[in-house]
Amino acid sequence: MKESTAILFDWDGTLLDSFPAGYRASIAVLRHYGIEVDRERFLETYSPNWYESYEKLGVPREEWDKADQMWRRTYREESSDPFPFVVEMLDRLRDAGLTLGIVTAGNRDRVRRELGHHGLEAFFATIVCFEDTEEKKPHPAPLTLALEQLDVAPAATVYVGDRPEDIVMGRRVGAYTIAVESEYGPRSVLEEAEPDLILPNAGHIPVRFGLG
Repeated sequence: MKESTAILFDWDGTLLDSFPAGYRASIAVLRHYGIEVDRERFLETYSPNWYESYEKLGVPREEWDKADQMWRRTYREESSDPFPFVVEMLDRLRDAGLTLGIVTAGNRDRVRRELGHHGLEAFFATIVCFEDTEEKKPHPAPLTLALEQLDVAPAATVYVGDRPEDIVMGRRVGAYTIAVESEYGPRSVLEEAEPDLILPNAGHIPVRFGLG
């Protein structure tokens, strides 16, 4: 891992503490369609590709785009902040000469808005979002696109995420994979994806690179 030149991150649950807002927005959308779920059922059916979640939960296919727009409006009424360690961590990694990027299943308009609001966009040399590839996580396409944009080899890359789909995508590309525990991805779920490393949160990454 110390030979890596680039670290790419998932956004929600990895850098942004968005689970509470995202969960409430999802519950509101599902109730609109007469679907009641508790936290356990929500996590059982959760996928970074929310269309898969809609299908599992019974949202009619013809309503998916409408449901997505409803989720965005509801979520925007909430607020989500980066985890407390994020700015210091990114500073240390960037100062060490590592290239940073984001590969997320979040919508581009939302992710860019949140990055700008929190003053984080300048840290990242590439930002790949949901709209940028036809195939979604765990398909390797999103991460492959980011590596092409950075002109970085997979073997020189670390991908950090909090969901099994993140780890599978990273492994399929050939990157070193770091799983971080979150409300979206508890340790027991992450272990099944067999990441190269599991950390309590991404704030521990600089230490793993010998940066403190």
